[in-house]
Amino acid sequence: MASSLKTVVLNDGRRIPILGFGTGTAQAHTDCTPVVFSALSAGLRHLDSAWHYKNGIYTSAALRDSGLTREDVWITSKGGDYDGKAEDFDAWWYIKEVLRDLGMEYVDLFLLHADILVGSVTKAWKQMEEIKKAGLAKSIGVSNFTTENLQAILDMCEIPPAVSQIEFHPYSLPIYSSSLLPLCRKHNILIEAYGPLMSLWRHPNGPVDEVVKTVVSERGGKENEGQVLLMWSQQVTRGVVLTTTSKPERMVEQSIPFREDTTVLPLSDQHIRMISEAGEKAPFRFWGKNWPYFMKGEGGFHLCPPDATYTIRPPKK
Repeated sequence: MASSLKTVVLNDGRRIPILGFGTGTAQAHTDCTPVVFSALSAGLRHLDSAWHYKNGIYTSAALRDSGLTREDVWITSKGGDYDGKAEDFDAWWYIKEVLRDLGMEYVDLFLLHADILVGSVTKAWKQMEEIKKAGLAKSIGVSNFTTENLQAILDMCEIPPAVSQIEFHPYSLPIYSSSLLPLCRKHNILIEAYGPLMSLWRHPNGPVDEVVKTVVSERGGKENEGQVLLMWSQQVTRGVVLTTTSKPERMVEQSIPFREDTTVLPLSDQHIRMISEAGEKAPFRFWGKNWPYFMKGEGGFHLCPPDATYTIRPPKK
């Protein structure tokens, strides 16, 4: 299937597909070759990866098997180690390891995986700027950074972050709405939303569920709940939505609203507002409950609800 995904322009002038396929979560630490191959076959052309996922060699294997060229696909990766010491962080080491695993000369986007992993955020960002100037990453950004630490970078940077990747769904919107989102809008920093379907599989039967079902019904049942939530995330942020699945049919389904030739109409302002207001009734972030403790204190820390018991732990070495 030929790719026709819509794109959005970063603050460095480059265009990025607005739907990305994540190789973390269930795909991390696995041979994800068949899953990534299916994503590429479904027309997805934006792969989100990380050094910590330990599956770069499989991601690149899937790309080779697909018959696509390097230039056909947007590759994002991230640097950071949950088992290392933050004060020892070296962005140069991570980009070299990432490129070695991928067998590539550059990534399209390189992110600092989390501010809790990098020690001095300003020192780490200077390295990121050098990496971009060296051509090893075409664009650079941050992931899981608080407003405070993002502002620290903006106060000293020569090259501002192009992207801020955060856990983003209706329940996390209230945590970011007063500080992080306005700061990103002010500096034209694109939001990349990971975990956009969190309300479905981390907090089923929460206040968002019934509202989304109502939206699906009022739109004539032409889209399902997952598609509506992906659209909500993209329209609220006007950025990029990251999702993952092992089912090829779901990959195609999730991409439909984001294709250039789509017949799916955007959500109305009323439907956007309904979903957002439902999220305000039970705010939480999943990534931060126990491991890893991302963005502590951002917007007041809200634990995920008791029913969201599924956790992911890194494999023991």
